Amino acid sequence: MLSALGLRVDALRGAVWLLDVALLLAVCVDFFRTPAPDAMEVDRSLPDRVGLSREFDRRLTLVCPRARARRVEVHEEFPAEFEVCERTVDGARVERETSDDPSGGPDVGRFDDHGRLELVRAYRSDLRGRFEFGALRVRVRGPLGLLERQARLGGLQAVAVEPALANLRQTLRLAASDRWQDLGVRYLRRRGGETEFESLREYVHGDDVRRVDWKAFARRGKPMIRQYQVERGQELILLIDTGRRMRITTAEGKRRGWTKLDWALDAALQLAAVALAKGDRVGCATFDRGLTSWVVPAKSGRQLTRMSQALFDRQPTPHDSDLARALRELAARHRRRATVVLISDVADPHSVAHQRRALAQASGRHRLVFAALDDPGLRDAADGGAVSTAVRAAALELESDRVRALRTLSATGVRVLDALPADAAAPLLAAWLEERRA
Repeated sequence: MLSALGLRVDALRGAVWLLDVALLLAVCVDFFRTPAPDAMEVDRSLPDRVGLSREFDRRLTLVCPRARARRVEVHEEFPAEFEVCERTVDGARVERETSDDPSGGPDVGRFDDHGRLELVRAYRSDLRGRFEFGALRVRVRGPLGLLERQARLGGLQAVAVEPALANLRQTLRLAASDRWQDLGVRYLRRRGGETEFESLREYVHGDDVRRVDWKAFARRGKPMIRQYQVERGQELILLIDTGRRMRITTAEGKRRGWTKLDWALDAALQLAAVALAKGDRVGCATFDRGLTSWVVPAKSGRQLTRMSQALFDRQPTPHDSDLARALRELAARHRRRATVVLISDVADPHSVAHQRRALAQASGRHRLVFAALDDPGLRDAADGGAVSTAVRAAALELESDRVRALRTLSATGVRVLDALPADAAAPLLAAWLEERRA
């Protein structure tokens, strides 16, 4: 506008030209004093593996001695399955401001006196699998604020989202003691004669005081508990259904979006960790129309990692599961007798007989535990939740069909558990322990 006025008024033309030249010089100075983003040292730190629905930090470190006090914006390409929980704005971590912007907004900060800037961003994912973080778009503002220089910095970085195993540490601690009641199950005594002494460990509140070794207490100055070995060298195989019935979403809150399969994998890996800690050989398999993955039973220190790597990206499929075929294929792969913990659900009323025959045939080769995961929404509707009378009547009928199906499966002699997905870990642990001590 000022330039247009200078063209019309001869007296202002010289002043306008001087201002234009001064502005041009200022822009040039700002440009040359603003470092190019692609010349910076950039280090992005991400964990290789994270737990499902658990927040984790991405740390981005930018180093450029010429960029002291410069303001920087960073936009990051991240998987659409991830949610931004927090980002860095001028040195402070702030929560995501709006759900309308899936990017969560850029990370913003200034280089310190040493030309260094660290930006932290928190993500979470409600979907398991392997994902890749993409390029960074870095934008640096000049010292005069007249321009910004930007660059797209390439590079892919992978993150594996695995089952969360949220209660694994507590489960292992309780499994080492006699406090199974803290898991919501009864203490199971060994059938038969005396057990063999194995080792001593420190007393944990809730242990049976009759098992305190008083001589060891006197020697060490702290209460010690005698541990007994029930049976060594047993084998456990976890057989997990990945068919369409495991696609039902069952959780809200921090576990929102979890499917039956997510809970099944979480419970299975917790059980595997306890069994490995007790010296058992543990393996796993998944199936829908047949076996889709197989980890040979072992008891090495890396077995839990092998199982987690084989299972973490398994997703529910649209197929109806064929339990009979899966059990036949398992029998062909593993001929030794083992305890097989099957995590699935009861079939529809027309297929229960087929499911019953499959369990009856397999029980002659292996000791079976069948964990049927119920639908919490259906159970809530049947119990009189906030639903219409017609919906409740339909839910009650479906629950009645389920009870009849469970009774039919129990008639095979197989141990059958009925549990909600979120509560499956404790009954599985108790049932396995009882089978192990039988």
